[in-house]
Amino acid sequence: MKLISARQAWRDAMHESRDSVMAVSAEIARLQKREDKKSKVVVMLEDENGKEVARTYSSREKGDANIRETRPGMRLTNARCAHMLAAGLVQHAISTLPLPLQRLGHFFYSPLADGVDLAAAHSMVWFSSDWGVTPVRQERAYWLAMVALNSHKRLVHGQDPIGPAEACMFVQDRLGVRMHPDNWSRDWADLWERIAKQIDRLDAKALAPVAAVVEKQREREEAA
Repeated sequence: MKLISARQAWRDAMHESRDSVMAVSAEIARLQKREDKKSKVVVMLEDENGKEVARTYSSREKGDANIRETRPGMRLTNARCAHMLAAGLVQHAISTLPLPLQRLGHFFYSPLADGVDLAAAHSMVWFSSDWGVTPVRQERAYWLAMVALNSHKRLVHGQDPIGPAEACMFVQDRLGVRMHPDNWSRDWADLWERIAKQIDRLDAKALAPVAAVVEKQREREEAA
């Protein structure tokens, strides 16, 4: 795991790029069916693309006993240790944040994010400011905050943001209240912009300790 940016580091620290345990087990079983298990040993190594692969080798015999080794290659071990070290540094940085900010960051960047992270992020955004909306508009504004979170998530992953038509449909699906995209500029554009800016601020605050880890690692690499 190479620390390139705070967003990339947060994502990669929560996910190790390797085959699943079931996939590895299936590959071992396939090879063992083809080879004599008494004379062969299956070893997990790393190929030229950095992926784990199963290889079979003749086991060494000593007397009547077979000695079987299943040690991974040195390059695989070093890569795994480097990943674990970098991931640990990033995860520790994340743990210094208040839990709501951790949840918000997980929603944006963690491949393990779930509905709890979204709910916590939504609550944090909604209660982080007095949005100054009238009671009649408050319910729709509440759901617009969730739309804005999903729109921000798209942006930070290089996708197109959510537009007025999709935002209005999202709110309508939850409240059964018609919102007209044609009236977006007049009724909702200002609130949407304020919510988006608040999400930007909270996102930057969540990323700050991770960005510090990335910067420190970059300085070490430049000094080496």
